[in-house]
Amino acid sequence: MKSGRARRAARATVVLGAATVSLCGIASTASASPTMAVAASKPCGYSESEGHAWYKHCTSDGSRIVIRLDVPLGRDEDRCVGPGETDLGLASRYRGAKYTGRLC
Repeated sequence: MKSGRARRAARATVVLGAATVSLCGIASTASASPTMAVAASKPCGYSESEGHAWYKHCTSDGSRIVIRLDVPLGRDEDRCVGPGETDLGLASRYRGAKYTGRLC
């Protein structure tokens, strides 16, 4: 039979171990880049996140396409984007973007 001191020491070890495991989980989550997490969740086409406008060109052929950016306070812009995600800039500048059907 364990003494009161031995039981308290064993309990403290279990609590300390659980706290360490919990903190390790928090540290590994915190070290992941928030931008990477957001980028991985973007849909194909135009989207906005973290105050930025993005266009994700989903392709497997490596093509570059022309998109038309809807600019509410100015002239609409055409931009060439490659495969994957492209940061278009501040979301407040744009209302959306569409594929024009052209390659660049």
